[in-house]
Amino acid sequence: MACFPSLLELFDSFVFATLLLLASGTLAAVEPSPETTATAAEQLKELNDQTIIGTHVLLDSEWDQLKHGAEKATWTLAGLWGWPVSDQQDWAIRFKLPFVYHRSDAASGHADAGGLGDVEIGTGTAFRLNDRWRTAGGIELHADTASNRALAENVWRLKSVWGIAHDVTDWLTLTLNAEYNHSIAEEHNLPPQSYFELSLPATFILPYNWSIGARYKATVDFENGDQWTHTVNAGIAKRLATIPVVLSATLEKPLNAGAKNFQANFTIVYYFERYHSPK
Repeated sequence: MACFPSLLELFDSFVFATLLLLASGTLAAVEPSPETTATAAEQLKELNDQTIIGTHVLLDSEWDQLKHGAEKATWTLAGLWGWPVSDQQDWAIRFKLPFVYHRSDAASGHADAGGLGDVEIGTGTAFRLNDRWRTAGGIELHADTASNRALAENVWRLKSVWGIAHDVTDWLTLTLNAEYNHSIAEEHNLPPQSYFELSLPATFILPYNWSIGARYKATVDFENGDQWTHTVNAGIAKRLATIPVVLSATLEKPLNAGAKNFQANFTIVYYFERYHSPK
């Protein structure tokens, strides 16, 4: 008997628990102080804005619906530790530890594989240029550490990141992110990787510590005939009233024909509020 249906049941339970927490956060909402509202808005923006650094840990649950009946679920435990360098600059390090469960397509007999995925670790810095503009840059290493070859990308890869954000109003933030990925070592005769991603997220801050996010992303693959792919996603998030926890749900859809039909994410983020980004 395949194990993957029980995995989907766990995923559905996680979604249900997230919705319950969202509802409880709404019912428990009280009139927040201006300082609390500002902190909550920063935490909601950070979901889509890498120019804001706040120390946190998160658990992300991702479900990918692939072509020909294949499916993949990924639970990622991640953390970011940030500290101020000056009144205008923050620095941070972060890590990602994924646990992956993959069910192959019908042609492969719907075989199941699960285990530790590829670990990622990175560092970066962010600058607050003024009250409305911020910028940030960093570098991240994707390591070939998966416990099962079926779950691995079979590559060591470096990612260079740069972004700029503008608070158009107190309730709207626009961001431009640029990422360049290139492999530094490949396993099992995998071809080199070299691709560039440009994303345009927007965050709308709503009353009672809610937010809506939307993003367009374009990717050009330099090792595959400069092929372009395009994706869009949208999501909703809630910062709970009594504890520094942000819950979010997003849905992503590729605009090109490819291996993935859609992707759904549900995320819980806990912020350590002893660290505050300088204003």
